[in-house]
Amino acid sequence: MQILGGPQSGKSTLVRSLIASFALTHTPHEVQFYGLDFGGGGMSAVAGLPHVGGVASRLDPEKVRRTAAEVYGVLTRREEYFRAANISSIAEFRSRRARGDISVADQPWGDVFLVIDGWGNFRSDYEALEPLVLDIAARGLGYGIHLILTGSRSMEVRSNLKDHLMNRLELRLGDPMDSEFDRKVAANVPTGVPGRGQTPQKQHFMAAVPRIDGLFSDTDLADATTALAAEVARHWEQPGAPEVRLLPRRFSAAQLPPGDRFPNRGISFALDEDNLEPVFVDFDQDPFFLVFGESESGKSNLLKLLVKGITERYDGDSCKLFVVDNRRSLLGVTPPSHLAEYIPMSNRMQHHMDALADLMQRRTPTSDVTPEQLRDRSWWRGPTVYVIIDDYDLVSTSSGNPLAGLTELLPFARDVGVRFVIARSTAGASRAGYEAFMQRIKELGAQGVVLAGDPGEGDLLGGVRPRPMPAGRGVFVSRRQGRPLVQVGLVDD
Repeated sequence: MQILGGPQSGKSTLVRSLIASFALTHTPHEVQFYGLDFGGGGMSAVAGLPHVGGVASRLDPEKVRRTAAEVYGVLTRREEYFRAANISSIAEFRSRRARGDISVADQPWGDVFLVIDGWGNFRSDYEALEPLVLDIAARGLGYGIHLILTGSRSMEVRSNLKDHLMNRLELRLGDPMDSEFDRKVAANVPTGVPGRGQTPQKQHFMAAVPRIDGLFSDTDLADATTALAAEVARHWEQPGAPEVRLLPRRFSAAQLPPGDRFPNRGISFALDEDNLEPVFVDFDQDPFFLVFGESESGKSNLLKLLVKGITERYDGDSCKLFVVDNRRSLLGVTPPSHLAEYIPMSNRMQHHMDALADLMQRRTPTSDVTPEQLRDRSWWRGPTVYVIIDDYDLVSTSSGNPLAGLTELLPFARDVGVRFVIARSTAGASRAGYEAFMQRIKELGAQGVVLAGDPGEGDLLGGVRPRPMPAGRGVFVSRRQGRPLVQVGLVDD
């Protein structure tokens, strides 16, 4: 549904009246609303309704992203549910759900409404979310997912989105010439009378006010709407609309699946913001993992978590770790059964890296290797070697880089059983990105996490630049999973 109107024409009030009308005629089991308030902040008055799962304002970007992602997640899960349960239409779904054929525990949502009050402001502030909203408008109706938005002018809503918004109302426009229905009727809509407008049939209408106290004015309307919400909530004792789930600021790594739980997916290390589900990294497919972050951003904690997952997934005979740890933050983290060498000083690395280069060269396939051996990677035997480096900026200095001799062998790392997990500070990372070893790893499609840091450093990995974030919060850059915001699990010391 599209509601257009100029300033002070009553757009936000009409949206609240619409939500209140549903609340008075439907149960929270039947309809749920999720609001993005980019208007005057009026939607907070209906947040107390049990039908409302959450209202996010422009001042809370995290909740804005999560609200949009939550509704989109309902759409994707319902689409899969329709296919699995052989449901042909949303009407059949409503009927079966009302009869109790569909468990509320399995499908807690009924008809879901995403309400965006102030589409123009939303588009300018969250341009990256526009394709998601467009997809909801295009596919949602068939699955009971609805979109309601308000705007000041018809030009704010692009045609590819407007074509999916068949229900439209116009309040008093700033310029009647912008009317999509009838300019003469639009010109006759009185000014200074919020709630007056025209329908697509070129008829005038007067919107109701969201209150049930017997008054018909907009005096103390916010308090009256809040009282309406409290009265409706008083008569509903069951759970209301599922609330918008936010990415936790911190959570224990013990809540993540252990490293050997999903051998086909890899090692879990974080929760993603889109679905609040574990994020996995599979070193068998992607041998390079980079971590960028400022001090106290959670770099060492992430390395500890990855080491824990690696040692849980593989035994000591099939996996060995070289740990380079100048600040000794990883001291004692690797079990002795898996530890090949602990190197606390980078100036002692050279002979170990020379030995690693020799190992990679010996494992490089020769001309007589068979196609079957190439597919199975069975032309060499021995443990997979993980090189774990914390504070890479203390390893690669102006006096040299002990890893430089491995640069030419990096393209063969996956095939010869060598993995690199490297963490470095964001300070100076953009300049250091031109260093040969690090540049080659990025060229080979390294995945990784960009934690908190100074945005002035520019793009560090996959077009992502750091920004201020809570400890453990970062952007996971992956060829397969895109660039979701994640919260890394906190290792319990």
